[in-house]
Amino acid sequence: MAEPTCPNCATSGIEHIVSKPSKERSRTKQPWFVVVYCNACGHVYDVVAKHVFSQPVTPKFVLPKP
Repeated sequence: MAEPTCPNCATSGIEHIVSKPSKERSRTKQPWFVVVYCNACGHVYDVVAKHVFSQPVTPKFVLPKP
């Protein structure tokens, strides 16, 4: 079976690909993003959004005419 290999240090194995939540936090204390990196050399593979801003949806009430 193929093992992922770090392009920076050539360390192989899925156990060397780890993630860490950001220090920056939302109002609800959730991390804004997660950093995926090699634990042997620190090569960053990706930064994944964790906290996403969304538009609030206001309920639409339709009242019948009297």
